[in-house]
Amino acid sequence: MVNNMDSAVHNAVRAVAGAAQRLGVQPQSATHGVRDIISALEALDSLERAIAASPERADDIVLDIRSARADLLAYELGRQRSMLGLLSNALARLRAATTVDELVESVPLQVTSLGYERAMFSWVDHERWVPRAMHTLSGPQEAQAILAAGTAPYRHVRDLLEVDVVRKRQAILVLDADRNPRVHPNITPVSRSTTYVAAPVVARNHVAAFVHLDRSVATGETDEFDRDLLSYFSDSLGVVLDRLLAEQHLATDGGDSPVTAWSEVLTAREHDVLELMAAGLTNAGIAARLFLSEETVKTHVKKLMRKLGVGNRAQAAALYHRSKV
Repeated sequence: MVNNMDSAVHNAVRAVAGAAQRLGVQPQSATHGVRDIISALEALDSLERAIAASPERADDIVLDIRSARADLLAYELGRQRSMLGLLSNALARLRAATTVDELVESVPLQVTSLGYERAMFSWVDHERWVPRAMHTLSGPQEAQAILAAGTAPYRHVRDLLEVDVVRKRQAILVLDADRNPRVHPNITPVSRSTTYVAAPVVARNHVAAFVHLDRSVATGETDEFDRDLLSYFSDSLGVVLDRLLAEQHLATDGGDSPVTAWSEVLTAREHDVLELMAAGLTNAGIAARLFLSEETVKTHVKKLMRKLGVGNRAQAAALYHRSKV
């Protein structure tokens, strides 16, 4: 049985082929690669511009093209509306999670249930991208391969497009993932993504994680609607994560959690300084590693020690190492 998308795309292909024939273009070359809504719309737009520039306008073909475009847009509007219902169901399933681990494992599955081929949940640890769970329609082998590509040493987001996700708390739409030098250099060759969306998950008043999705099943691409949808999903996810972290914190009598209380009060640069301090580097060594002056490092050290409520570097380092256990 042909679904509405297949029918809409079929009508678009027929309109493109008819217009191409009128213009003396091989229909096969004009319709090559037209398999989804986005490629069909692009082909229709291209042919309509060509006909408009032709000395002998084919008004009947222009009408066919506009009718085909209307069918495609009507289908897309209906698809987007139906996804809002799917979103409500997915969020309801997330709210049923009783532990942080259960929630994390569920997130990629719920994102793909909205009509996407792949989704990933990642922790953000001191502005480093730490992939944690993934689901793909291609099966677990692909998911495991992509997760493995993102393992330690974890990438700092300052060198990646995801820096805006973390620091601006905004979702991003990446349309040139296969060419952009600021995409993850290890994950992208394995995923072979051309477009993707990433959105922040805010918990304990900072970006604790983010969610990625890759390719709509319906369109074969990702666009602004997918970005906005994932942004709403991630906002709601942050509320659920906050609740579970609070419950976990109480259950362990104030023990550590994936978003530790002390880490919330430090700036990104103070996190970097503390990490290097815990590794045994001197202020001079930290300054050289972070391309800062030694005086600036001293200021960061004083501030982070005051925020942590510790009296010396050894205590700060011990607190850092306990959080990693």
